[in-house]
Amino acid sequence: MTSPETGRHDDIWQAVRKAAEKHPDRIALSDGAEEISYGRLVTEAARRAAALRARGLAPSEPVALCAGRSVAQVLAVLGVLAAGGAVAPFPAHQAAGATREAIARLAPRLVLGDKDARALLPEALPLDTAADPGAGSGAGPAAGPGPAAGPAEADGLAYVLHTSGSSGRPKAVHVPHSAVRNRFAWGQCLYPIGPGDTVLYAGSLVFDCQMWVVLAPLCHGATLLVAPEGAEAEPHRVAELARRHRVTVMHFVPSLLREFLAAGAGDGLAGLRYLLVAGERLPGELAGRVRAATTARVINQYGPTEACIDVLNHELTARDAEADAVPIGRPITGVRAVVRDPEDGSPVPPGGTGELLLGGVCLAWGYGEAAGTAARFVPDDDPAHPGERLYRTGDLVRDRGDGVHEFLGRVDHQVKIRGVRVEPSETEHALLRHPGVAQAAVVAVPDESGDARLVAHLVPAGPAVPDGSGSPDGHGAAGGSERAHGSVPSSSELRTFLLDRLPPAALPAVYHAHTALPRLSSGKIDRLALARLPEREASAPPRPAHLPPRTPTEEAVAGLWRELLATGELGRASDWFELGGQSLVTMRMLARIRRRFGVRLSARTVFAAPTVERFAAAVDEAAGTTAPAGAAARTGGEAGNPADSTNTADPADPANTVGTVRPGGPGGSRSPGNPGGSDGSPSPGGPGGSPSPGGSGGPEGAADPDGSRSPGGPGGPEASPGPGGPENSPSPGGPDGSPSPGGSAGSEGAEVPGGSPRPAERGAPDGQFVAARPDGAGGSVGPARAPGGSRARR
Repeated sequence: MTSPETGRHDDIWQAVRKAAEKHPDRIALSDGAEEISYGRLVTEAARRAAALRARGLAPSEPVALCAGRSVAQVLAVLGVLAAGGAVAPFPAHQAAGATREAIARLAPRLVLGDKDARALLPEALPLDTAADPGAGSGAGPAAGPGPAAGPAEADGLAYVLHTSGSSGRPKAVHVPHSAVRNRFAWGQCLYPIGPGDTVLYAGSLVFDCQMWVVLAPLCHGATLLVAPEGAEAEPHRVAELARRHRVTVMHFVPSLLREFLAAGAGDGLAGLRYLLVAGERLPGELAGRVRAATTARVINQYGPTEACIDVLNHELTARDAEADAVPIGRPITGVRAVVRDPEDGSPVPPGGTGELLLGGVCLAWGYGEAAGTAARFVPDDDPAHPGERLYRTGDLVRDRGDGVHEFLGRVDHQVKIRGVRVEPSETEHALLRHPGVAQAAVVAVPDESGDARLVAHLVPAGPAVPDGSGSPDGHGAAGGSERAHGSVPSSSELRTFLLDRLPPAALPAVYHAHTALPRLSSGKIDRLALARLPEREASAPPRPAHLPPRTPTEEAVAGLWRELLATGELGRASDWFELGGQSLVTMRMLARIRRRFGVRLSARTVFAAPTVERFAAAVDEAAGTTAPAGAAARTGGEAGNPADSTNTADPADPANTVGTVRPGGPGGSRSPGNPGGSDGSPSPGGPGGSPSPGGSGGPEGAADPDGSRSPGGPGGPEASPGPGGPENSPSPGGPDGSPSPGGSAGSEGAEVPGGSPRPAERGAPDGQFVAARPDGAGGSVGPARAPGGSRARR
């Protein structure tokens, strides 16, 4: 985004202001009920910016934003950027404990939240917070887009998103304005948008592709249409929105796009100019169906969260329908794509296969801590690029020799579950904190449709374990339990236990109990054997006795579940997840419940009340109907108050994911709230979700849950111990705690309030943030600050 008048690079807020100067009366933002012009947009954003500055917000300081999709959320984002701050979005309605811990670790000065989020986070301010008249600077609600809403620093921090970490602690990815500018400018070259375009926002800001969806239209004079919460679960509703509002640009994750077409909603694509696809491997047959449904230009995009939004792209052609998968393409302007041998780091010749490394202006500063940054952002040893860095993606690709790259899988254990990047080891860490679990191994296997799902293999705690071993990290049997030692926790109990610690994408679809887990000669768990284990050989919990539905609601719920899951007769104890219910079907079920009973329930309600009886009770409670004696009680407050349950968007749903936060307790502590994390980055998932045995020839990216150690990467030490220890390496090349060869050290970088990384001199002492930028600068984290800010009244 370069100003033709001055030649300066504009940040996002400056670009929005210039669009408003050109088109003050044009509609900038709408949710179908309310329309906001560009003139009003900048006024409202500037008012919020003045409020944030009056409360002490400093340049490049992150502001936690915990809110569902809405016009108010978009205005809050612009207010943060107008104030020179950085947006740090968090999921508002899922994994409550994980969200609280992630925000606490980020330690922002200010937290903004919608109604639901403020019930979770008492310190959160309302999204439309106005300046306190007594807070100084004199900025009030009428403040215009002047000095009180000045530009961000030339290369300040734009946003912070959380991505998965193999130790159960997510990493905070800090992305600067320079990377965003480059990405937006390149997009305007390949698929320009402007006045006359309408872009549909039907996802979640924790998915980094949605940063372009939300902000790029407002930088270029287009209209941003905000879809109602839950609309993404109803393909025909999305199609109707697209037709009615003449949407010209839409973004899909492939698995959701498949559901959209399967539901017969493909006519909603007819009026598009551009259809952007990212987040998963795009099968050739799906590409063919998409091209048959629309004349729009269809662009397959790739990019991890650590490389701003997407950095490789491929525009679909007729030939792609014949391929097994669509290529991820060539790098965009300002980005280098390098293919290296994952074991020794040597260059791979054209046509060869290796790990993809990315360099250039696209790169994030880092993770907010030195060890993790050094492990993944490594020095570039190419003499043509002195002092630059490369990011190790962990993705296995083939360079066809013509500059086009094909995605093949992962060199570690990461998988994509419905568009969300998931570390199975994080799920293992969470399971091992259950007092009834002694050992756990989680593997990804393809389901009937070829999509990946997680399967958990467990050994119960207590004397029933044949070898007498307890939890490998010493806390599997802690905490006390009324269950008899050696008995297996039910899948329902485990789901409930994990629900507050992990997002839905990271919850296993199936749980199997074992007396012992298979082992390799090295003593490690044989994950490949578990992935190949036939269902009939895995011990599954016995089916509950058939108890017929008793109430009209139970009858209706059982009938709906039978229809959606194509199963036989169901009873009160029939479990949605054991019957095969997964995220996309869950969204359809909730939409049908909303139409049938007039109540809004969230995906959390299904996890908390997964049986016909308990879910029907939740429906009755939300509708104000008295449930019969013996029915389930309240389900965590989700269903009891429709006003508190308006979000039906499951973060595991591809249209609503990216970067779902699954933080853990600091320092590997055994706090019950130590979750895992996934980011839903736009890097494709593994083909068919199949696991990568042994890291596909590369080192294992995480220690086994039995505490055994995995070999490190080339030149690096062994990976750190399993659960409870320091963070393990999230990618081949060594643990997070081990710097890569050639890593620098030096004086401490500049300190920034609120834990935000800032540019600094290269290097920092151990424990300080190192966020080297392409010019070799680094950064450090300032003193931690608990989330604060007095609660303002509307």
